[in-house]
Amino acid sequence: MAIKKTQVPTLVDVAREAAVSLKTASRVLNNSKNVSEEKANAVRAVIERLGYRPNELARGLKAQRSAAIGMIVPNLSDPFTANAVHAVQEVARANGYVVILASSGGDPELERSEIVSLVGRQIDGLVVAPADSRKDSFGDIIPNGVHVVTFDQLLRRADFDSVTVTNRRSAREATEHLALHGYRRIVAIGARPHLYTCQERVAGYRAGMKAASLEARVCLVEHESILTPAWLRGQVLGAQRADAIFTLNWVCTMLTLRGLRKLGITAGRDIPMLSFDDFDLADMLTPGLSAVLQPAEMLGREAAMLLFERLKGRPGPSRSVVLPTTLNLRESCGCDQQH
Repeated sequence: MAIKKTQVPTLVDVAREAAVSLKTASRVLNNSKNVSEEKANAVRAVIERLGYRPNELARGLKAQRSAAIGMIVPNLSDPFTANAVHAVQEVARANGYVVILASSGGDPELERSEIVSLVGRQIDGLVVAPADSRKDSFGDIIPNGVHVVTFDQLLRRADFDSVTVTNRRSAREATEHLALHGYRRIVAIGARPHLYTCQERVAGYRAGMKAASLEARVCLVEHESILTPAWLRGQVLGAQRADAIFTLNWVCTMLTLRGLRKLGITAGRDIPMLSFDDFDLADMLTPGLSAVLQPAEMLGREAAMLLFERLKGRPGPSRSVVLPTTLNLRESCGCDQQH
């Protein structure tokens, strides 16, 4: 008996059309070897003809797994984060999983709330860029059997697999490059000083300034929203006017570029500038913006692969993967187009 076109086919329909038992149809769906090739081919042919799609939620509830992982990031508009998310989704898809995405806004309490919500959806694992690097602020709400991998931010005092980049070394190399151009008053602009990435990049900047026998000048704010044109005028362009700027993340870069423009100043032409975090349109600016490129997709891919290794049963202590960056030199730092 053929089913109506408007009716959603079920596994019962598949079994009936293929003239097999429901148990046999289920075994074929789950790639069991205890089915003859003839019956398996018949079931697959009916599945394709009817357009049957398994109810993954129902299957997950029965098997105590959801075929879903969670991912929490602070800022979905950040190109770095967007590329990392894309890579995690690709790895998850290849493993038959979906990704449930959430944003913490950089707020640890909201992060905890989102994790509780994801755990309630029976996720099998979690990839997270922690909102606060100073302590493990969510380990106590992770159930046994739910694996966690952190990326970008290294969570202190927590035993999770992690993926980061060479923040300190890369910031030092960027600072030393600016110093090689002869700039003496190089100012580092950063936000959220409690974050691991900010602390590491500031340490790298200080090391670069010390190596060049220059006095470090770090301008940090608790939140990026403080980086207004008035703040830039007072902190960076005042009596001790900087002769070069090193911004420590993408949001700081965007707000600094915007603030300078409102003050009638062009980054790279009126004041040299280098950014930690490259982005697609950096080379379209005039002058092109020199930047440290983080391998965002590779970082997301490594994080997802670590998670799926755990989901497949890899034992042992936590692993820390550290990826290199690339210094993309354009004109804003003082290099010419042929550099």
